[in-house]
Amino acid sequence: MFPAAAWLLLLVAPGPPWATGARIQETEEGDASKLGPCFQGSAVEAGGLNLGQRWGDPSPTATLHIDLQTVTSAASSFDFRTFDPEGVIFYGDTNPGVDWFILALRRGKPEMQIHNTLINITVSGGRRLDDGQWHRILVKNEGHGVMLEVDGEDHLTLSHVSHPIVNRPTPQMRIGVGGMLISLHELLVPLNPALDGCMRRWDWLNKSLEWREGASLEDRDAKVCFASIQRGSLFRGNGQAVFALSGLPTDPTPANGSWVLSLQLQIRAAPQLSTLLAVSTLKQSLLLRLALRHTDLTAELGNKTVLLVPLPEGGCLDTPLLLRISSSSFTLRLGDTEISKPTPKSDFESLQRTWLSRVGSLAIGGPSGEEKSEEANFFQGCLSSIRVQGRELDLDDAQYRTNSIWAHSCPGSHQGKVNRDDGH
Repeated sequence: MFPAAAWLLLLVAPGPPWATGARIQETEEGDASKLGPCFQGSAVEAGGLNLGQRWGDPSPTATLHIDLQTVTSAASSFDFRTFDPEGVIFYGDTNPGVDWFILALRRGKPEMQIHNTLINITVSGGRRLDDGQWHRILVKNEGHGVMLEVDGEDHLTLSHVSHPIVNRPTPQMRIGVGGMLISLHELLVPLNPALDGCMRRWDWLNKSLEWREGASLEDRDAKVCFASIQRGSLFRGNGQAVFALSGLPTDPTPANGSWVLSLQLQIRAAPQLSTLLAVSTLKQSLLLRLALRHTDLTAELGNKTVLLVPLPEGGCLDTPLLLRISSSSFTLRLGDTEISKPTPKSDFESLQRTWLSRVGSLAIGGPSGEEKSEEANFFQGCLSSIRVQGRELDLDDAQYRTNSIWAHSCPGSHQGKVNRDDGH
């Protein structure tokens, strides 16, 4: 009989085009072709499965059920790639709520959480895997042990963590990838399950079962896996991420007594009409907006003060941006071009009061809630190194985020290469 730890033995079906372990194909079709000229050459891997289809919903991207009596192999493997430091790779159980297993990442390192009638344990370690490179993952069950190999090397090993299944003529196993089938409070150690990552070339026990697919994979707008990636957050032009000011740094008042708001990011996009970010009060009154206006980058503070920086010639932006507001100056810098104006006292005080009271919101990639539908122009492109008061934002921590956003990856700027500037 197979031990209770058999939920480690995953089975996946050929089925749809993303569920094949065959040769990986690259195509110019899909999301890459819809992002404009600045993303040309960003091919899609037709054999990849994107695990990050939904935000705010811990349920798996895809699920399946397995009859353990048909299992003849005790090892499963797949390629895995991500820049996301935390999230669930897969979940499995043979007795919901009693006998379950999770393979995840925490701070970029593999973590296994195991819960059964004999033991409840969490173990993590090894090297970081959130480097944007493909890694070959092998999970195998031998006797009472569970072993994880990464790129052919032993990574984590657990012994005596299960017992044989008895008196179960047809033991069943459920598998979920990119999520889990238990509630968050049942985890042994709390974890944010959202994971912007991709899986390919899987070999699950030489079985041929079909996914019990969720709506996310059946949707024609399901996220794809790009052939090459770089760090950042990809916005498809139809959504935004919203942060509550209560979760953002206030930046304590410096010695000179003057509060300053600093926003930084790297933008990669084609000319367009869209909102990059907006700060609003609790009642959705707009205080600050940063936007693209086809040929210019604009920053609007309150109802009167507007800064305008012409976009560089050549059509495509791939440029750092800084917005800084103090009691004396309102500054916008794009690359090497900077413009500044005196800060109106009333507008600065309104922004400072809202930010320090922590009752408003910061929208990234889209407008504030008060804008009319015809003005709701969402950003299309890649934003990276988004820093608020010097601290980098993680879109997994947003109060709300549209499912269409890739939280930790953008199409690579150069075919077959990744941006290794990981900041670690």
